[in-house]
Amino acid sequence: MADLTRDRNSVLQVGLWSMLLCSIGMSLGDLPDGFSLAVVVLNRLLSLMAIGIALTLSLQWLSSRAHLHQNRDDLRRAQRQLKRLQTTLDMLSIQTDTGYWHFETQSRVFYWSDIVSRIVGQPAGQPVPPGGGMEFFPEPGYWQLREAFEQCVQTGKSYSEQLPMTSTSGQQRLVKTSGRPWYNERGEQIGVVGTLRDITGTTLSREQFVENAQALQQQLDALPVTVWRAQPDGSIDYFNQALSDYSGEPRETLSAPGEWLTLLHPDDQERCTRHWIRCVESGLPYQTQFRIRRYDGQYRWHQVQATPIRDLSGKITKWYGSAVEIPEATVKT
Repeated sequence: MADLTRDRNSVLQVGLWSMLLCSIGMSLGDLPDGFSLAVVVLNRLLSLMAIGIALTLSLQWLSSRAHLHQNRDDLRRAQRQLKRLQTTLDMLSIQTDTGYWHFETQSRVFYWSDIVSRIVGQPAGQPVPPGGGMEFFPEPGYWQLREAFEQCVQTGKSYSEQLPMTSTSGQQRLVKTSGRPWYNERGEQIGVVGTLRDITGTTLSREQFVENAQALQQQLDALPVTVWRAQPDGSIDYFNQALSDYSGEPRETLSAPGEWLTLLHPDDQERCTRHWIRCVESGLPYQTQFRIRRYDGQYRWHQVQATPIRDLSGKITKWYGSAVEIPEATVKT
């Protein structure tokens, strides 16, 4: 019945009625011939116990099934969100003509986008060379880039290099490549993420620079999640239009120093501020969950994270972060 109805209340009612009717039968029924009272009572108690066990197992099965469905729904939502973010990243990559790549420390495996494949002259979809493409850089650039990359893997030191590169077809290119540490939710470095851009013969005029900046601003404002930026001292100096749309507060109002904190649930303000100060002082990535007030006055949970960007000397120059609404059931308490 549990499998047919999938209704917890129906199964519970049937189980309780069965136990009640069995108890009434025990009280009103006559003793069978040839059986003592003790044997009959024991038999009927075992029947009640069997009904109780079956009821408990059925309810547990329904609870586990509901939990499994909830987890499956949460996973599907997370996958859809990840797909949207991936699409946005690809869109920004195409808009700026910048390829991106990442390296996983544990597996020692590289991945790069189609734009990187195009820059190095390799067909899209082909596996990344074991060296991560560093073999396309002639000496001494190869050793310069390799040392910077290994330093990033071992110590978390970000880098940005402008070097000559030779594609698979023998074309000479000038590229700008960068890398920074990649952390998990516990603040442990698990790899390196970076970009590659072909800057051969590119000299942007002031008008082109302004146009590109405006295009990037429009792309950021079109994102469905909040994107924000902070100075090395932790002061927020930028967020995209999504936060204003979500909260209903004018962007000019939220731009005032510390004004964005008024959107946080009063119970979360001190905790998230204290954690943010610790991350700014230590340089560790910021990972937390707190509630943000929506335009209708309701507080909704968000997954908030930020990563520091460092210069070649290892000094933090900016913090870049995001805030994504999450189901309350996934909140870690």
